[in-house]
Amino acid sequence: MADLRGHLCWAPETASATINTEAVNPSPAVFLATHTPLRIRRARIQDRSLIPMDGTADEGTVLADFLERRSTTGALLMPVVGDTGSGKSHLVRWVRENIPVSGDRQVIYLEKTQTSLKAVVNALLEGVDSESLSKLRADIDSFSSGLDEVALARRLINALNEALAATSPRDLSGANRILAGPRGLAVLLQDPHIQQYLLGPGKYVPLLAAQLLHDRDAASPERPAGFTVDDLPLKVREIDKAAEVSKALLSKLLSKPDLRTAAVDLLNQHIETAIQNVSSLGSGRLQQAMLQVRQEYARQGKEIILLVEDFALVQGVQRELLDALTEPAVREGTIRYAHMRTMMAVTTGYFTDLPETVMSRVSAATTGYLYDLDLIFNRQDDGAEQIASFVGRYLNAARIGQEELERSGGHRVPNICETCPVRSSCHDSFGHSPEGHGLYPFNRPALLRMVHSVAPANQPWAFVPRTVLSNVVRRVLVDDAAEISACTFPDAAFKERFPLGPEDPPLTSAVSELVNSYDQIAPQRRNTLLEFWGDAPADPAELDPGILEAFGLPPLPDEASQHRPAGPEPTPSAKGKSPAGENTPSPALRRKLEAIENWATRNLPLQQAIAGELRALIGETVFRRYNWSQPLMKEIGKTEAASRAWPNNSIVVSIEGAGGENLPGTAAAPIKFKRNTLNSQFFQSLLLAKYNSGVPRSEDIRRLARFADTKATDLAARLQQSFETSDADLTTGLRAALIGAALAGKAWPGMDDADLLSAALHDGRGWTRGDHTIRTAQWRQLLEHHLNQRKTLVEGLRAGLGLSQGIGAVQMIDAARALPLLRQAASNWTWRSPGQVPEWVKRAVTGFATWEERIDEQNTELAATLGRVRRHLPRETSGRDSVEAVQAALKEADKVGLSPTGAQQRDRLDALIAEAANADWQVVSALERDLNKISSAEADHATAVRVHAAVRDRGASLSAIEAFLTGADQWLTTALGDAGARSDLAGDAAARDVQTVLNEWAALSEGKNDDG
Repeated sequence: MADLRGHLCWAPETASATINTEAVNPSPAVFLATHTPLRIRRARIQDRSLIPMDGTADEGTVLADFLERRSTTGALLMPVVGDTGSGKSHLVRWVRENIPVSGDRQVIYLEKTQTSLKAVVNALLEGVDSESLSKLRADIDSFSSGLDEVALARRLINALNEALAATSPRDLSGANRILAGPRGLAVLLQDPHIQQYLLGPGKYVPLLAAQLLHDRDAASPERPAGFTVDDLPLKVREIDKAAEVSKALLSKLLSKPDLRTAAVDLLNQHIETAIQNVSSLGSGRLQQAMLQVRQEYARQGKEIILLVEDFALVQGVQRELLDALTEPAVREGTIRYAHMRTMMAVTTGYFTDLPETVMSRVSAATTGYLYDLDLIFNRQDDGAEQIASFVGRYLNAARIGQEELERSGGHRVPNICETCPVRSSCHDSFGHSPEGHGLYPFNRPALLRMVHSVAPANQPWAFVPRTVLSNVVRRVLVDDAAEISACTFPDAAFKERFPLGPEDPPLTSAVSELVNSYDQIAPQRRNTLLEFWGDAPADPAELDPGILEAFGLPPLPDEASQHRPAGPEPTPSAKGKSPAGENTPSPALRRKLEAIENWATRNLPLQQAIAGELRALIGETVFRRYNWSQPLMKEIGKTEAASRAWPNNSIVVSIEGAGGENLPGTAAAPIKFKRNTLNSQFFQSLLLAKYNSGVPRSEDIRRLARFADTKATDLAARLQQSFETSDADLTTGLRAALIGAALAGKAWPGMDDADLLSAALHDGRGWTRGDHTIRTAQWRQLLEHHLNQRKTLVEGLRAGLGLSQGIGAVQMIDAARALPLLRQAASNWTWRSPGQVPEWVKRAVTGFATWEERIDEQNTELAATLGRVRRHLPRETSGRDSVEAVQAALKEADKVGLSPTGAQQRDRLDALIAEAANADWQVVSALERDLNKISSAEADHATAVRVHAAVRDRGASLSAIEAFLTGADQWLTTALGDAGARSDLAGDAAARDVQTVLNEWAALSEGKNDDG
């Protein structure tokens, strides 16, 4: 088998040149060499439906029926129907190649690539000449050479407009009547703005115009069968440029699907008239010309065989041509026209949509039935042998090459496998067709699965030969040849090109994961081989060793089979209990497990409900296993707020290909699962564990635990983001708490960390300022508001920095985290909004934008207070001596009647003296030092010095001192005046005594060097 490793028994360029997907392209020899017997059904025409008849036929039967069936009119019409690529043209070509040569027949063959009107007319009229036919040929030549595609397309639109304008509401029924006449559908075609849309790239009219003028080459698209809803001007841009009547009709078309269908039918009914008018084929000219041809061959005694590869290519002349082809050969006992046998290929949809007049004429000329090539297999009859035979012939032709096939003439084509040195091992491993052609590099399961993969979505068992040749055989032999030779086939792109068909079971995720565990070289390639070439076995070792060797893969170790995944759970019994016991998954759970399996193996979407359940399981596990210590923070339950931070949706757990993945933020989800078999097994185990059913894989449960631990940092980040407790948020909160404490006189620059942290985390209850009387009104207002909101601020800080017992109150603070943040916060005593302020901080910092203004205002107020004190208490004057002097003066004043008048004034002065006697006179010098530092501070420390001076609590002493000094000064000044006013001896003596006291008061300014 070593000789087959990476072996190519074909040359890619030879395969490309030999395998053609169009029946008309290959030479007769190649065509016959690759022809595969067809399985064809007969079908009756009933109204517009095709009713299958019993039994099938092959191409030989069709040929004999076509040549021998009798028609009472002498004009036989045999449609061959089928979907695109079903082999209709191939059958028509095969009939042509196998019609016996006879002088009694004239064969006319219309190839599907000869789409131009000139080619069609010339082919129909070939061999016959007359003055009228020459004139017709000349007119068609002039038409083909005198117009370009753009001009013809515009003429077709105008001619179609005229044809539609001539319609009558009587021709339509119900609401569709608004489409008839000059103010109906014709309005849209004559509107210049809408004409531009109809003439746009890819629209029907420009494509039709191009193919009426030119034959189709291999790269050109097939001619569309007619107008479709997509050709209607329903997506016209700048609709305001259209006429009002056009906009009104467009509005009706947009809102009424039935009206759109009627509009398309009406366009298709009149496009033939438009083509005839622009091409000079009107007035029955082609019909008369074809009847002349029939007359001439009748004179020669010949029967006409007309073979049409695609009935759509005679679009524009179909009715006239059918009239001529189905005209009876015998009139009044005399042969007037040659007998006609017409075989035409037509797609099923196009055939059943033919206009009523055409359909009735076709039905009458078929003598009862037609042939249907739409070959659809089923589970019981999967067509494996027919498909192997079909592909095997093309594989043999690709190996032989066109030159050798030409020498053989297409008959008795050699089987090159018979001389191949690896034939035995190759056929044993990959199989061969019924004719003996080796299927390498395919085998039967791979071919079936690839055929199903490229089948129409609504017909999963359909076999479409052209699609199989182009998308399967050619792609593998030509495009994948290098990978096969290099032993890298099938690569990752293979599964993208051949998605699994709905009828083919996928390789289970359990087997796939087993392969992933044991194949460390190319597990993806092995899984693809198992699924396609191995037909998705339950045992990963159940793949022919020869296939593995050919594609360069070693066998799996024996233990891979020993660990093969268990089969499915036994189905529940009639009573709802499983034979294995109650641990069997319920039907509902089975459906979920199957959906997860299909998500991974069939690339199907995972329903949102199942995805949501998985997201909740995974998200909740991560949340419950979080230990709230990295970083340390207060533990919370899965409250509404926590659910917003860590919701059970795709913002947290994103599952590729699942429902509910369209939420904003999904792309940044911290937990993401790719669509693969590993995650399929993981998800299935989670559900089995959740419902305590079946046998979850232990490695998946361990994976969940590991997974939850590794995602703890993501949860922490989301919690910090949601609760706004990131380092930046907490730093902002700490700075706010410090400024708030400073407003209350509890914190200031230069305090040690412990005191600052204590002040920052204090909720402010019981905080009052001793010096509130010397605080500005704005300061007091700002402080009051802050203290009212400080509780929320501090709770946020404690939650972000603290640790609790369970979900209770915070018991301790994570100093290791808090102190660096505190130092960062305390490094700047200004408040400049950092952008997004956490919600739990916002209310407490209302007004903080004016913090620096309040500082400067307060320092100004303190300086003014100091100035008033210093007017009565110069520096180096003892405050306590001042108190004693005033007390002595008051005692002397009492003796001479100069004490304050009235009990209230005397009590007030006594109270001021008592408060001053108990005051801390050091506060005056301390304030003075703090204020003096402001002017001398360096720039780097200016703010801290200003804040320090403003926020320190000066206590009640400063107010008491100022009040005492001011009150004493006022009394002594009054007493002195009163003493001087006296004129008696007693007054003179009192004046002298008071003057003595005043002199003592003045002398105090020259006394002690401190304020004590």
